[in-house]
Amino acid sequence: MQPHFVPDQSSPWMGEFHKQLVRGKHVLLYGNVLDHFYLTPAGDAQGRYVSVPEFLRHYFRDEGYEVIGHYDIVDGLSFSDPSAMRPIFDGIVATAKGGSAPDSPSSGSHLQPKPGAIASTTPPKMECPAPRTIPRVGGQAAPLLVLPDQALDGMRHLLSQSRVASATVVDYSDKLFGDAKHQTEAELRLLVRLKKIVQTAAFLEKGHRLCGRKNALVIVGAQLGAIPPWFYQDNPFVALLQIPKPRREERARYIHTQLADFRDGQTLNPEEAVKVEQEFADLTDGLTTWDLDAIWRTSIAENVSIVPPKSLVDYYKYGQRDDPWERLDAAKIRHAQTQLEARVIGQQVAIQKVVDMLPAARVGLSMSEVTAQAGKPKGVFFFVGPTGVGKTELAKALTGLIFSDDAAFDRYDMSEYKEQHSAEKLAGSPPGYVGYDEGGRLTNRMRERPFSVLLFDEIEKAHPLVMDKFLQILEDGRLTDSKGQTAYFSQSVIIFTSNIGSDRLDQLQSGNRDGAQPAFAEFEQHYKDAVRRHFTQGPPQGLGRPELLNRLGDNIVVFDLLRPEHVEGICNKFLTALEQAAHNKRRLEISFDRQRIVAMVRSLMERTVKCLRVGEGSRHCLNRLLKGRSTVGCSIKTRRKTPNLQSRLDPMARAFLLTGKRFRGEAKCSP
Repeated sequence: MQPHFVPDQSSPWMGEFHKQLVRGKHVLLYGNVLDHFYLTPAGDAQGRYVSVPEFLRHYFRDEGYEVIGHYDIVDGLSFSDPSAMRPIFDGIVATAKGGSAPDSPSSGSHLQPKPGAIASTTPPKMECPAPRTIPRVGGQAAPLLVLPDQALDGMRHLLSQSRVASATVVDYSDKLFGDAKHQTEAELRLLVRLKKIVQTAAFLEKGHRLCGRKNALVIVGAQLGAIPPWFYQDNPFVALLQIPKPRREERARYIHTQLADFRDGQTLNPEEAVKVEQEFADLTDGLTTWDLDAIWRTSIAENVSIVPPKSLVDYYKYGQRDDPWERLDAAKIRHAQTQLEARVIGQQVAIQKVVDMLPAARVGLSMSEVTAQAGKPKGVFFFVGPTGVGKTELAKALTGLIFSDDAAFDRYDMSEYKEQHSAEKLAGSPPGYVGYDEGGRLTNRMRERPFSVLLFDEIEKAHPLVMDKFLQILEDGRLTDSKGQTAYFSQSVIIFTSNIGSDRLDQLQSGNRDGAQPAFAEFEQHYKDAVRRHFTQGPPQGLGRPELLNRLGDNIVVFDLLRPEHVEGICNKFLTALEQAAHNKRRLEISFDRQRIVAMVRSLMERTVKCLRVGEGSRHCLNRLLKGRSTVGCSIKTRRKTPNLQSRLDPMARAFLLTGKRFRGEAKCSP
């Protein structure tokens, strides 16, 4: 039986809805029920957008249903055509209660059910209060039976008879119950009433033009989880039907029909229009039709052109026209390797991997399976290696390179997310729980600063439920918080760091008989194997989530040990930073005997097995020297005079001590 609309030219869920009703099912619609959808009635050359209630009214009217009711807890029970349908409803209820049908000029005798014509599943007579008399509003009868128990009793009488084709819609059904797991006595009675309605609804009698069809109950609720599962689970009378957000072809149809209404949409030739439509459909994945309407309104109200679509969509999502990624010109990308190597010493392979991401991120393309589709983060990396080798520093350096703003960097210590409930910290606590009003730390951050580098440190310590959040981010490029607000990650770089495999470095070290550090290729393979084991093996050895490993693709970046040949560069970096800090904060000029310090660090690294094995390297050794555990030569010049000192204090502590003296001159310190 074909519906009275064109399924191929209407939203896909509409065709499935028709099939379920033909099969004699009642339907529970959930999901994106507040959106509007494209409907092409049979015989019409062009379709239009309608809401779910509008579609249901059109559908049942065109199919030939004679009474079409709609109920919600605010407006009560109303009818599509009150003057024609309400008298029929009143007559059916009166007959079911054993009374006589009221006279009504609008109701033909062929629609009045006769005594005894009620289907065998008619419920016993129930005492139902008489409908309230409510004045007409706008020339139409106002709704009746506002209370749920009264309305459901009336629906039960209506749907259990077999002479009049009837359909009722219960809207906002997810608001009928306070808790899906625990119901009050009144809520239990409502659930039982609903279940009795779907069980006692009658098939239309022979001779009716809809013979074989059943009187229909449609339940509409955005949140399926708010409806007690025992109502629909293992219930052969009810079919669940999720209404999804518009698919790509639906979004393409929207922009195709509305393109001329966008700013500069009328100026496009056919070839340009096709390109714009395809790009718009790709960029708006996950948005509702109402969102698409809002983008159109943004284009007109704020004078933003539809060409290119990315600028308009990004402005709608992120609220700013200035895109930092657009400032990554060819010259900046060309010098990125040198700039990053100046801050992160001895990690050329890792730096090259990050730099390779920049050109693709600049133009919005990627060869990576992780970021190829629209809406995905600009870059996703899994930094793994020993402690203190530059993983966090490279993330900070990348932030400075792209955004020129340290505030664009945000670090999350995943050791704080070990517990099962800690996933709520990222996206917010559920309604009714502590912290709901505050929202989630991660989602709040991304709505405030969508252009960010996000560092999730020691990711292996996070609870598996937390990893589910990251799976959604990597797959969809967005995360919805507990309030229903969506945060987008398509303008961000996501970096996970880990020390997975560091606990087995002894095995790698023991393989070298001469005690030398392993070659990088061997070192890299060791860590990559450790990461794969962690994601593929089940608990307690691993996480048991191979799908996360698939999302990372080939973006597992291994950081090398800090090797002796890099000691001088690392020492110079930190000593220069120390000199600059003293000058900027205390107006001191500190100079070091750099050759001597480098020699001392190299000597200490050679003697310290931990530095060689774990990779804490020269920075660890340099810290030991500068904290006074060894003597170093330094010269401190200040405007305040003090006698020469012989001391083994921390050089910076000595410098700050000198600033407290009211003298002029120069002080020199030596071991």
